[in-house]
Amino acid sequence: MDELTEHQLIERSKKGDPEAFGQLMEAHQERVYGLACRLAGDAEGADAVTQDTFVQAYRSLRQFKGRSRFMTWLYAIAVRKAVDRRSEERPGRDVIGLADQDVSADVRRAPAPGPFAALHEKELAGLLGDAMMKLPSDQRAALALVAQEGLSYRDAAQILSCPEGTVAWRVWNARRLLRDMLGDYLQPE
Repeated sequence: MDELTEHQLIERSKKGDPEAFGQLMEAHQERVYGLACRLAGDAEGADAVTQDTFVQAYRSLRQFKGRSRFMTWLYAIAVRKAVDRRSEERPGRDVIGLADQDVSADVRRAPAPGPFAALHEKELAGLLGDAMMKLPSDQRAALALVAQEGLSYRDAAQILSCPEGTVAWRVWNARRLLRDMLGDYLQPE
């Protein structure tokens, strides 16, 4: 969707046009759901986070001033909804889960050769998902936005309400911690 069309749909939605908001939702639902999967950790949680994100977006649309991209604004809502959901599920803990996610794409290494490559990849994805669960939630969210969603540090900083340098440090440290946790597994045999 181009920016002009998106802007027109936002303006129509602000005036109460439910069809316009439906088109916005349809255009962004897949990306919001993808982020929600990485943050919520399971399909049920991702569905709930996605739904809560669009309900909140609909209720707050008049407050959207266009200072950031609409997608960035939606991601910020999704991150907050995922954190809120995880804190409600596990009182006293601020955890964003990534279990059962294919997060192996962020590990830069050559695939295992031979017939066991698929098994190796699946095992690595499981180990990486478990290791991601051990990361502090702020680092996990930064890594998900930058490495998995492909956002710039600037956009991730807007979403996470922190400076770009903080996002860069969180991503760097999350990767370092993952390498430390998975080091033995990633070593060539």
